[in-house]
Amino acid sequence: MDRLFALLERVLEPVLAGLLAFITIGVFIQVVLRYVFAMSFLWGEELSLFAFIWCVYLGTAVCSWRHTHFSFDIFSEVLSGRAAGVQRLAVDLCILSVTLVMVVTGWQFSQMSIARLSPALGITLLVPTIIIPVSGVLMSLVSLMDIARDCRQIVTGKTRTGEAPARRQGTIEPV
Repeated sequence: MDRLFALLERVLEPVLAGLLAFITIGVFIQVVLRYVFAMSFLWGEELSLFAFIWCVYLGTAVCSWRHTHFSFDIFSEVLSGRAAGVQRLAVDLCILSVTLVMVVTGWQFSQMSIARLSPALGITLLVPTIIIPVSGVLMSLVSLMDIARDCRQIVTGKTRTGEAPARRQGTIEPV
């Protein structure tokens, strides 16, 4: 599973970079058109918004894999062995519950969006909303992997060698 997520991360990084470049260029063109030429295209603004939504949710999934989300690590620095495993398990179970809510409600929201069309582009609003449950599924899988690691730590009292503890601490490793 680690290999799958490492591959997924390598695929998503250029996609995220492309989305960010698209958003930047699109918004720049919109600003120039609006303030220099007194005209604008509504579809450009809407397309940038949809790209931003995808960028946020895909980025959230990548950050979940890297463990770079904001967190309080006061207990993880004080606890060790089984106690640290129990503390991480409690945190990861909370994260899993939130991601499962995100999957379920995101899917319901996406289903409601199928029949609605975006005003400028005229495409179904499923396009910008389907990423919510997709991102939730990816984050749920990461949480399940973390829960398995936590349970191993509780049973053995130590982390596995080669488990990349730096990932746990929120540092970004070079690709």
